Amino acid sequence: MSVQKTAEDPATEIALLTCKETEALLEVKYNITKDEWDSSRPKYNIREEPFLYLKGSNVKYENFTSVRNYEACLPRDECSEVVVGGLPTDAYEFSFDGKAVDIGQEFIFDGTNPVTSTKVGACTKPICKVTEALMEIQYWETYFGNEYFRVEDKDGGTVLFSDPEEREAYSLRGGYTLNQTYACLPRDDACYTFLIGSAYQISPIVRTPASYSVIFDGKLVSRSDSWLFDSVQFGGSCKPQCDQDTESPVEFFLYDHNWSNLEYEYEWDLNVRNSDSSSTVASGVLPTGPGISLAHKIMCVPKGSCSSFYISAPKLTREVVVSVPVETENVTDWNNITYVNETRNESVLLRPVYALTMDNVTYRKVQWYSPEEYGHGSDNQTTNMGSCTVGGLCDVETQDLFDLELRTAATNEWPLFDIWQMRWNFGYTEHERDDWELQYLLRDTDVSDRAYDLDSSYGVIECVPKDGCDLSFNISSTSPIDSYTVKKNGIQLENEQVADEYGSELSMTPFGQDCNPSPSLSGGAIAGIVVACVVAVGAIIFGLVWYKRRQNQSSKEGEEDPLRESLL
Repeated sequence: MSVQKTAEDPATEIALLTCKETEALLEVKYNITKDEWDSSRPKYNIREEPFLYLKGSNVKYENFTSVRNYEACLPRDECSEVVVGGLPTDAYEFSFDGKAVDIGQEFIFDGTNPVTSTKVGACTKPICKVTEALMEIQYWETYFGNEYFRVEDKDGGTVLFSDPEEREAYSLRGGYTLNQTYACLPRDDACYTFLIGSAYQISPIVRTPASYSVIFDGKLVSRSDSWLFDSVQFGGSCKPQCDQDTESPVEFFLYDHNWSNLEYEYEWDLNVRNSDSSSTVASGVLPTGPGISLAHKIMCVPKGSCSSFYISAPKLTREVVVSVPVETENVTDWNNITYVNETRNESVLLRPVYALTMDNVTYRKVQWYSPEEYGHGSDNQTTNMGSCTVGGLCDVETQDLFDLELRTAATNEWPLFDIWQMRWNFGYTEHERDDWELQYLLRDTDVSDRAYDLDSSYGVIECVPKDGCDLSFNISSTSPIDSYTVKKNGIQLENEQVADEYGSELSMTPFGQDCNPSPSLSGGAIAGIVVACVVAVGAIIFGLVWYKRRQNQSSKEGEEDPLRESLL
């Protein structure tokens, strides 16, 4: 049982609820003024309204006048969660069974105010054996609910996993909750890996992002408020999977939500490239069944090598029954058309999300649209990583090697940079407006179409056309980067500040061929040439003046001496 009372009512006029003996009174009291309410409204995310959520009760605060004290009778012998979102934490306080309760954990909500989860009642944790340690995964649930996590032991066996279908059904009802999962795991000679993945990396100005914490043996192992994929190792016996002196780790994630309920496989291959040959380091298939799946692999390649990761998707079809009109010609009354069912084969569209990193540089973090249809999507994708050369990767007669590495800024108002904040492209400067694809041979969303992480490195290595005088790399001056480098065939290029056709400032790195047949000259040489030209022009003018005067003088002499004229 619960009741709301206005925050402005005097305490003497509020009669407390009468709870049963098996229940205790929960009180939520607000102490926020109209000015504090106005000043605490989010600057960007106006979709998320302040609220109070308790199982069986969801209270929305649309404006200041709707903020009211809240009371409810809750079972003493059960653990209850009280969630308050969109208000400063000093704007409310809790009490349960007459005793003050500290506000629980805070999570990002609307980019300005947090959302909090507070547990009251009989909330206990499992008691483990002496040889075991308690592992706790705290997962903050939001609207989308399609995240998936699991914990693996050192042999790759699953010891704990989430139930995404149950969480998704909960999220679709519009709920927020702190999902706490416990397990008692062997303490000695143990190494565990926490894996988590999603189809989205949400900015607080769009929707409330999810959050997780991993606690093992009473110590916080990891916490993150922004991720698309993440992996965390913990335990006393964990060792690096690759030799840190001679090998580089390549980490691969793939998240797939199979709506078709068909079973299929993705094929993949990782190889090392050089000028003479390529050799496969690892390959395999990723089986996918109905529902959500999360694949993860760490592979080791020689340090300083050029690696290429190839992945292909199957082409699937399924039978569907559609209603089609019996006749469409000469129809005068469309309301009385007769339809019949017809069985057809339609393509199954796959939308996996995957990421690739090598030596902590992200080379791909995208949603992949497959198969190719009407010029969009692709049947396969190849990602180049590491230290590549033009001779080892490209056709040197017709291609150059484009190598970009950028580092994002370390701080932001939110724990990520949204994709609209990062703006760069590589392509032709001179192009027709309807040939916009020439301007975007490569662009920001080719690397990440989800979000860019703070203080992180991203890279692109691609073979590009050798022809063209006006190829260039362009990045907006407002893009949240700390630094970037562009290399052409292994040589770092210089950049310059320019303005685009709309007047916005860009940092441009010219990349195309030198189409000027004259050799390049230094500034001093050019100045010397200019001086020489001035001297030469002056000499010519002086010569013309002298010649004209001499000609005039000769004419006068000819008129005065007829004999000389006849002799001539």
